[in-house]
Amino acid sequence: MLGRVGRALVLSEALERLRDRWVIVVSSLFALLALAVSLYGRRVAADDTGQLTGASLVTLTSLLVPLVAMILGHDAVVGERERNTLGLLLSLPVNRLEVALAKFLGRLLALVVAVGGGFALAVVAASSGQRATLALLIGPAVLLGSAFLSVGVLVSSITRRQITAASTVVALWFVLAIFYDIGLLGLMVGTDGALSQQTIGYLVIVNPVGLFRLQMLDALGAAQSMRDLGLPVFGAASSAAIALWALWVILPIGGAALLLKQRGDRG
Repeated sequence: MLGRVGRALVLSEALERLRDRWVIVVSSLFALLALAVSLYGRRVAADDTGQLTGASLVTLTSLLVPLVAMILGHDAVVGERERNTLGLLLSLPVNRLEVALAKFLGRLLALVVAVGGGFALAVVAASSGQRATLALLIGPAVLLGSAFLSVGVLVSSITRRQITAASTVVALWFVLAIFYDIGLLGLMVGTDGALSQQTIGYLVIVNPVGLFRLQMLDALGAAQSMRDLGLPVFGAASSAAIALWALWVILPIGGAALLLKQRGDRG
């Protein structure tokens, strides 16, 4: 799908993002916290098989990986527009979809390096019984980041200024990663239990953060506890989970490409 120019754009995007100071700062913070969680889990539970450390890393990942991804994606298009280089970029022998994909894939490579580095430290520091479980988190964490990166690229295509894009992605991060669960709790209290547990469960999984947490709890052996709470259990390979992740990753990128095409943006 990507031609020679598109592949060159992917590499250029990846190298540029890996030098971004904000990406470096947040990625380093994630790596240090992941290392601390792993060391703590090893100290307090030498015979732990990964559940304690894994659950802690799931919580940490669900908060920081979306933030890293949003930071990576927020200036994908609007940054080019503000630097007056978007017209030059679109004048290259690439179509709008290739530009959107190249922006996404290049930044995804940077995200893989950032997330992989943090998990590598955690896995190395963990006890032998924990390592296999912690390694299982890497792929889903990248998938979670991909969804938020895709949304970030879409926001970058919609907005006209980087400051607006940055404010928007931070607001979205707060809503999806923090306030969404609080809102569901408030909804349950406000309706006085009128909503079924199944309805609440489906409201949880439409948020990629909730879907990630449920899948990781299932991987850590908490499937029965989730069923007792009325939450749906989706294995990583289930058709419903695949469809939800595909929607979150593909639709925003398609929207970004469509916006570029409709506007005929040349800077």
